[in-house]
Amino acid sequence: MTKRSLGLGTAVLLMAAVFRLWQIAELPPGLHSDEAFHLLNGQLIATGQNFPVYITGNNGNEPLFAYLTAIPLLILGPVTWAGRLTAACVGLVGVAATIRLGDEMFPRWGVGWLAGAALATLFWNIVFSRFGSQPILAPTAAAATLAALWRGARGGSRWAFALAGVSLGLGLAGYVAFRLFVFVPLAAGLALLLAAQPARRRALLSGGAVAALGTLLVYSPLALFFIQNPQWFFLRYNETTLLGADSTGLKPLLDSALKTVGGLVLRGDQQWVQNLPGRPALDVPQAAFGALGAWVMARRWRQPQGVTLLAWVVVGLAPSVLSKQAPHFGRASMVTPALALLIGLGLSAAWRWARGSHPWQALIVAASLLSVALTAFAYFGTWAHAGNLWTAFEVEEVDLGRALLAAPRGARLVVPYAPPNPFTIEYVAGVPAFGGVETFDAANCMLLPAPATEPAAWALVNFPDTPVLSRLQAAYPNGAWRVYPALGPGGQPYVGLFQVSAGQPPLAPVAVPRSADFGGFVRLVGYSVTPGAPRPGSPLKLRVVWQIAQKTPAPYKNFIHLLGVPKADGSTVYAQHDGQPCDDTVATTGWTVGDLLVQDTTLDLAADVAPGTYTLQTGWYDSASGARAPITADDGPHANDAVQLPPLVVTRP
Repeated sequence: MTKRSLGLGTAVLLMAAVFRLWQIAELPPGLHSDEAFHLLNGQLIATGQNFPVYITGNNGNEPLFAYLTAIPLLILGPVTWAGRLTAACVGLVGVAATIRLGDEMFPRWGVGWLAGAALATLFWNIVFSRFGSQPILAPTAAAATLAALWRGARGGSRWAFALAGVSLGLGLAGYVAFRLFVFVPLAAGLALLLAAQPARRRALLSGGAVAALGTLLVYSPLALFFIQNPQWFFLRYNETTLLGADSTGLKPLLDSALKTVGGLVLRGDQQWVQNLPGRPALDVPQAAFGALGAWVMARRWRQPQGVTLLAWVVVGLAPSVLSKQAPHFGRASMVTPALALLIGLGLSAAWRWARGSHPWQALIVAASLLSVALTAFAYFGTWAHAGNLWTAFEVEEVDLGRALLAAPRGARLVVPYAPPNPFTIEYVAGVPAFGGVETFDAANCMLLPAPATEPAAWALVNFPDTPVLSRLQAAYPNGAWRVYPALGPGGQPYVGLFQVSAGQPPLAPVAVPRSADFGGFVRLVGYSVTPGAPRPGSPLKLRVVWQIAQKTPAPYKNFIHLLGVPKADGSTVYAQHDGQPCDDTVATTGWTVGDLLVQDTTLDLAADVAPGTYTLQTGWYDSASGARAPITADDGPHANDAVQLPPLVVTRP
């Protein structure tokens, strides 16, 4: 390598480092649940608690990224950006590998540093270099595999072939979509073999065997796991691709292919986590130089370089084509070095054609600088500061986790809603603390602890349309609300901690007291019905308050029925609601003795319900057998193990 090449490569890596490391702790904000999941597994590895061959959580994940993330966690501790630092370092290695690959495939063309510069400033690659999850492993492993393979083919180094095999094995242990990439080195190896002189073919074959052995050695633990557990090998495939278990034919596949190809230059990925929604993968200068590079390769399509790039582009885009969410930039991330090589080829060809023409050379330089500026503005000026990232990167969950850290030692911790993926809160709050956090869906329910010897603390989001705080303040008048110093999209504090001291019982928010005991595990405290006479076609709202006496050995469901005169089919039920408490987020098998459970239910009355007198009844039944919990005590009417509330009169509209 010449001093000039070394200097240009170093400059490219410095530029790549700026794009990948600048404000890495702040941009993007928050912490996506996928990032938190890898951080949690990285913590287990760093502390020696677990060394997984395959991670079965979160629908299954290859383990390499978690192992790499363990390194910054050991050095920096549990910071939220440890995974992003891992991704940034992996992305830098990918840029370096692309530079080397360009020099090996196109010696004396200057493609290496040009392709590296293209990858360093490619919005697509930058996003995943700053996202603490697996997709960035794919382009880095792909570029490293082919750079080492090409080096071995040109120089005959067995060590280079071995490195190619190791890189391929690491990629397979890193990201599920990378499985398709194995066809690219096979195509490249076959093209190199056919183009080589007969005397060189034996060396290439033996080098390929060394590479295959390296891949096998690295991937064998995971391969053995999949042989023993084939369901995990196909799980993501069946869940995410158009060719999975619910395949619907060829047309969706063709539509997906058009969306994927169009995503390069027309309308890109719509997901905020992966892109500035709709922004094409390539800006105008990148697309122009990439098209020129593709034209250069089209004229040499029979050469090993042309075969390799063609196979790489097709295979690299295939995961997006197969995806149910095309264009999906994350699953197709391994194609980015190939696109960078085509851009580098186009730049090299344009510069050679413009040799001696200063205006044309100035135009090429200006177009290149414009592309860099467009990327910088799109990422740091537009995407990274968009309000949508507040939701996409789960800033709310991060601040809830931080609020939990401020709770008194030994307090009972509650998050009054059920996040679909609690990994972010769990990582930020800490695994030991989060292990005791209770969560539930507070949309139609409140769980009110009756702390006897321990305080309680609720970490919650306080937006105007979420009445959780006001309900807590009504239940615990002496509770303390402390706003956590975090700002929402509107610039106002929105996350806080509501604390209740030990021994403060909740007030039951009921209008009509009523006592009834069900099976010795739950007691009816009272109820409230929507004021006014209900009308046909209108909702009937009922609030019932229960006090928990003990856990149940099996899950029970609560039922609420509106009964009237028998209908034509003999049924007396005119409206009903059945389910476990809090929209199936609080199981009776995990109840805490003494808590109050406030359940709001809306029954929709049919428009043809006849005016008249109806009866509301409620009770509990075993969700498996359907057997109702017996009423062991009641101060009012009941029948068939169901408490009957006062009659309701439905009036005419």
